[in-house]
Amino acid sequence: MATSAKTPELLADDVQLPKEQPPSEFFESKTFRLISIFIYLSGISGLGMALAFYYLIFFDSRMPDIHLKFPVSIGGHPVQKVHEYQ
Repeated sequence: MATSAKTPELLADDVQLPKEQPPSEFFESKTFRLISIFIYLSGISGLGMALAFYYLIFFDSRMPDIHLKFPVSIGGHPVQKVHEYQ
């Protein structure tokens, strides 16, 4: 069996790791990542709050009277009672 001419110690010396470079641009920095996450979460939460306020203030949850005029039936059996529409 032929053995390699280089030993593991020599192989470790041949490997050159790239040197760490500081972020050269603002868009690659950790500060930008934190700011963008904060803006994203604020936007999602803000839209949820706006939707909640809409439902609390403007949304009308009363059932329209049209369901009294056109009752629903399944297989000929009425699902709801027929009321007189006034």
